[in-house]
Amino acid sequence: GWNKVLLKLPVGAFRTPEARLVKWMFTFVCVTPDGERAVDGLIYSPDKILPDSVNPYSKIVEPMTAWTKLADLPGVDQREALGVSAPFAGTHNGSLIVAGGCNFPDKPVAEGGTKRYYDEVFLLGSEGWKMIGHLPTPVAYGAAVSTPEGVICIGGNNADRSMKEVIRLAVSTGGDVLEIDTLPSLPVTMDNMAAAYADGQLFVAGGNADGAPCRSLYHLDLRQTALAWEALPDFPGTCLVQPVLVAKGNGETQQLYLAGGFQPIEGNQDALLPTELLTFDTSTRMWRTESELPSLEDGGPRTLTGGNALLWGDHRILYFGGVNYQKFADAVNRPLRLKAAEAAADTATLDSLRAEAAQYLRHPVEWYRFNTDGLVYDTETKQWNQLGHHEPFARAGAGAVITDQQVTVICGELKPGIRTPQVNQLDMSAVVPAPFRR
Repeated sequence: GWNKVLLKLPVGAFRTPEARLVKWMFTFVCVTPDGERAVDGLIYSPDKILPDSVNPYSKIVEPMTAWTKLADLPGVDQREALGVSAPFAGTHNGSLIVAGGCNFPDKPVAEGGTKRYYDEVFLLGSEGWKMIGHLPTPVAYGAAVSTPEGVICIGGNNADRSMKEVIRLAVSTGGDVLEIDTLPSLPVTMDNMAAAYADGQLFVAGGNADGAPCRSLYHLDLRQTALAWEALPDFPGTCLVQPVLVAKGNGETQQLYLAGGFQPIEGNQDALLPTELLTFDTSTRMWRTESELPSLEDGGPRTLTGGNALLWGDHRILYFGGVNYQKFADAVNRPLRLKAAEAAADTATLDSLRAEAAQYLRHPVEWYRFNTDGLVYDTETKQWNQLGHHEPFARAGAGAVITDQQVTVICGELKPGIRTPQVNQLDMSAVVPAPFRR
């Protein structure tokens, strides 16, 4: 059952004149008797919210022994560090670069806060983060890939418009100088899409194209002298907003892996959250369904909407993060439920749905159940494996990069509207994928 921890703090009257703290901020963790590690399997929640309402013992968060906490992404304009969602992130010349993104700096969205978009470019050096320049315009919800020549930042949007511009951020060794090059613009404006890079080839899939959800796939061959975008065959099925995309190549042909994302409400049709893993072969120019995303431990469907996908080595893909399928589906489809209840004059259902809508942004973080588990798909064996549950995976709209065996997770949402400035790094050599339990 739930247990309480009482901390006795020395506040009150003192007999000596030194300045004394009268306001405390603290945290705690239960450790083993030797003090060497945290006790496994405990759930910490001041609101007594279980992370898995079906079986609290089926989701044991792995100890943070394989993780390293890096410096928090700083705030701007002398504001506190709140973190951002949907930034550009990548690496060049051994440096981690984060640019753009958005948050609610003045007050939370639940209280009517206004979203702010950023144009700052940050680089993580040996002494922490430093701002090294600015993007041409504030932007979030685009896509970025790391290449030998720099971090390519594609599309995105802000409060004024969606964008088609494509730029490349390059830094000198040591990160002292930022150069921004312009690449050919996309054929259409795009935001909330996914991008991937392999063998000098850049691919962009899904998202919103010219303001509407799409099934588009675009390609730019960066090896050519005259650069021009090419439209490849649309992917099958529904449109996908906020999907994830990975590319791997053998030097001649490339294979794409597309998953996650959702198709928003269309007329009176519910929003759709496909669970397929789609693949595209550049040699045949054909799409096919290769696999299904593993179900959650409670048996429910999984989505990678707002999550991340990274190529690990030459034949494994790491998937993590994103929203909970059912929580997200209930929220995005609530307008249709309200419309139906109004048409039926069902006051009880109307009152319930309106109460849910009013409370939706005010729940504690655990209630939203963002995906905490890491999944590994082997493109050779076609098998899924799992990495266990890790709290830093539970983000939506985070930046993510992989270099050698290090996976870095940058900021992102902890819950709708609330970001974190944390930057955490996972040593993949310290984790072992296990067969997926169904």
